[in-house]
Amino acid sequence: MTVYVALLRGVNVGGRGKVDMRELKKQVEALGSSDVSTYINSGNVIFRDRRAAATLTRELEKALGRRVAVRSLAQIQALCRRIPDDWGNDKEQKTDVGFALDKPEELLWHALRKDLKPREGPEWDVEVTARNVNTVRTLRAKMEAL
Repeated sequence: MTVYVALLRGVNVGGRGKVDMRELKKQVEALGSSDVSTYINSGNVIFRDRRAAATLTRELEKALGRRVAVRSLAQIQALCRRIPDDWGNDKEQKTDVGFALDKPEELLWHALRKDLKPREGPEWDVEVTARNVNTVRTLRAKMEAL
């Protein structure tokens, strides 16, 4: 069984795309995945499954009615190795990861907050669901603990 994370796009952002995490967990369990858990209120679901990521992506998008990026533990670990250890998301810097929705690709964006305009952030060239680097690192730790 492979450990995966499903990253839903546009969940509970600015009062839009409301999804209850308990209900999300039940929906993923109903699809046959095991050891399902959610992390924070932004549509992150960790689980085990025998199916391939592409199959899970299709099934989750159909069942949930929204775009989803599915990544394995190995993919998240490789991503975290690419991110410099001193990059963070805090009062001095902002680091985001864009998970491409149509291919297994992750895009990194990093800036010092002093150089940013208010509410400035990444502009992605592809459709993504984004998470800050702190969330990505926590997801990795939770996946490794499963």
